[in-house]
Amino acid sequence: MILSPFMKSLSLPLLLMLFLPLTLPPLATGAGQDESQVKAVFVLNFAKLTQWPADAHRDNEPFTIAILGRIPSAAFMTTLKTQQIHGSKTLVRHIESAEEARGSHLVYISPSERQRVSAILRELRHQNVLTVSDIEGFCEAGGMIGLVPIQNRLGFEINLGAVRQARLTVSSQLLKLARTIHGN
Repeated sequence: MILSPFMKSLSLPLLLMLFLPLTLPPLATGAGQDESQVKAVFVLNFAKLTQWPADAHRDNEPFTIAILGRIPSAAFMTTLKTQQIHGSKTLVRHIESAEEARGSHLVYISPSERQRVSAILRELRHQNVLTVSDIEGFCEAGGMIGLVPIQNRLGFEINLGAVRQARLTVSSQLLKLARTIHGN
């Protein structure tokens, strides 16, 4: 899709409007919105700003998000379940092992899996699946997008090498907003 210079100039401000409210401290985001809901919105936006290879998944199938390990909260699940990504409804599954992630588009790896994260990432490495987590050092361990605290706010970093190895493409706008890009 070719965008006019005017549309290109609007795309970054529009993206910033989507993400910047999410970087506010939890108290400033509204009483009913907890941190796990904010993380879920980040996960959804990562999915919306990522492209999968045409041969990776069948047409007309739901966009599958797998949560590996402990579910952050009911609000996290509800936020993920009520959205559409790339024109498809989301299907959210809770899984206990990387083998169960087959066929998923995105795997959120819960902090409960901190001790197993390296083994999980090795197992997912050859799949066209976007990996996201808020485990400290996630991108350095080979994960793709890591949620990180930045002065009482939520930000993210991207491991571009891992993204490319999975044959995924993240939007240049998402790269501009990342705190750190690893594996250029």
